[in-house]
Amino acid sequence: MPSRLQVLIVSHSEDAATRLRDCLSDASDLEVQTHIIRNGSSDPLKGVVTFPDLLLLQIGPDSREEFEALGRYTLDERPPLIVIGDGSDPQIMRAAMQAGARDFLSEPIVEEDLLATVMRLATESKPSRKNALTALTAFINVKGGSGATFLATNVAHLLTVISNRRTVLVDLDLRFGNLPQYLDLKPKRGLLEALDVASDLDEIAIEAYMTKHESGLSVLAALNVGVDFHQELMLDGFESVLALLSGNYERVIVDLPRQIDQLGALTLERADKIVLVMQQSVPGLHDAVRMYDILTKELAIPADRLTIIVNRYLKNASVQLTDIEQALHGKTPILVPNDFQAVAESVNIGVPIYDQARRSSVTKALLRLEELVDGRTVTTSKTFITRLRGMAG
Repeated sequence: MPSRLQVLIVSHSEDAATRLRDCLSDASDLEVQTHIIRNGSSDPLKGVVTFPDLLLLQIGPDSREEFEALGRYTLDERPPLIVIGDGSDPQIMRAAMQAGARDFLSEPIVEEDLLATVMRLATESKPSRKNALTALTAFINVKGGSGATFLATNVAHLLTVISNRRTVLVDLDLRFGNLPQYLDLKPKRGLLEALDVASDLDEIAIEAYMTKHESGLSVLAALNVGVDFHQELMLDGFESVLALLSGNYERVIVDLPRQIDQLGALTLERADKIVLVMQQSVPGLHDAVRMYDILTKELAIPADRLTIIVNRYLKNASVQLTDIEQALHGKTPILVPNDFQAVAESVNIGVPIYDQARRSSVTKALLRLEELVDGRTVTTSKTFITRLRGMAG
């Protein structure tokens, strides 16, 4: 990658592209180019030989085709995107977020805001694009106590010991996080301490805030905060930390609290996969539908990023799989069977279930789930689901 960050401004209007380029002309760290979309082409990247570190897309009232064209690129191919347009139109803003925009700036542009946003996102893109294999997966309970922390911890452990992935497990429950107990770890510092000095961290310094498990898994723990803390002050620092983790690790697993806060929303928007963990109960199904709607409608996250896990699955439960599939728009859930004794022993002694109860039906199901998270099972095919249902008994 060149020493200067490559920024590409794309617009239908040559005058608009020139104005935006002039706003960035004093930034010596940037190399800015413009690309004008001509009639007959809707792809903002058509004809671009070398993709930039950052894409600025200036749009008009009808931008659907441009967003659809960008959506045809994979996440690895598509550069980080800033969209500039009419901020009073919620449909345009929603379409921009669905296309993967990292930020939306309203016209008329304030030069200082544009420069600050470009520098922040372009700088963050360097480490995250350095490791093209990096994938971020978020686990979240749809109802408290459904088992997301157990699943996130054990999948991260399997990614480390089975797939030999360089993996980091992040606990984002800042108030009640207890993830280190699942691995019998006692962190001395973690995420909050890293956020305090985020602007000074680099790929080497961030490792000082990790706690290492004997398997090689890195854990960025949440050492619980008190009542008085302000997430809005942590947001920029957390973005920087995520970028560093993406540069250092092949797999980033984040255990989220059920209450979606600012840090959680940022993580969900960045995640390649989101695992929603539920159990077979009427309240659990109700909350699963609500969580699904929040993610797909309010946060504009594409439904194909979502995976539904039914944890502690029982064949004869009052809520059946057909009920779940119907309520969740045909989504076929993945099943993790109920083996209370094996799971309880694993959690209570802080030993991953693969090491503690390798023959457990839960362990077998988690091995298949690890394949899905790692990308070796690219879709939840009928064959894959059938195998998991067989394991669930």
